Amino acid sequence: MLEEWVQHCTYLSTRKASLYSGARKILRGIQLDYVNLDDSLRIEDAGYTKSKLTLLRKLYLHEESRDVALQLWERRCEQGKYGSVGFTTYNHFIKNDPTKKSKRASVMGPCIQSVTLTLLDNGKTAIDVFYRTTELFKKYPADLVFLRDTLLDGFDFELEEMVHHFANVTVHPMYAVTILPHLDDPVRWLEQLKKGDPYFYNWVIKWTARYLCDEHHRGIAKFAQAMRVYKDARERIDEDMQEELAKYLRANHPGHRNAYEGDDGDDE
Repeated sequence: MLEEWVQHCTYLSTRKASLYSGARKILRGIQLDYVNLDDSLRIEDAGYTKSKLTLLRKLYLHEESRDVALQLWERRCEQGKYGSVGFTTYNHFIKNDPTKKSKRASVMGPCIQSVTLTLLDNGKTAIDVFYRTTELFKKYPADLVFLRDTLLDGFDFELEEMVHHFANVTVHPMYAVTILPHLDDPVRWLEQLKKGDPYFYNWVIKWTARYLCDEHHRGIAKFAQAMRVYKDARERIDEDMQEELAKYLRANHPGHRNAYEGDDGDDE
């Protein structure tokens, strides 16, 4: 699953944007396919700790809906005939008190909307997951781990395919550094990005330089989210690769024309 997620990241990051929201590339009507649910992807691969999974349980695990779906799925499997069951992940509608919330807080309801399992005529199972939105590089891989380990826990199936359907996908340059430890040749990906979307490439260079080049660290020291990404990048990227990337980032940096542009929208 790790390899499939990384492939989706490298492909979608080079696609033409449906629109831009500041530095964030927004892609509309995206579908991503998976063929396995192995344990190759870990929560640590997205720079998180186990506490992230606790938060996701609070936000998305609607136990009553899932428990009913488990019962219906067991019955469906006993019958051995085509059919489907589904459950909602609407365990919250807003994440913050709307009278006290930060302007950056999400108040649009759950990002993951629902999950459907379909028993096919060959005895295998197709899984469909429906999203309002996600952020591709960092937030989404945590969802994948949560889906595998929690939402689908207890369902007995042999996977045929898993398809994720997104109304919107955010590709945020702030988090592009998250996938670099998983790439054999990060510079090659950056060059592909440069050809596919020069505007987004420049933002990826700016943000990644803030994490890997001391002289470009400007502006993020007071921002907790960015500093967590900085710490994770320094810990997970091999030292030799950090040196190679820093050299590339310095050579290709477009310069600073604007002030720090933070995580200013609902991209989870």
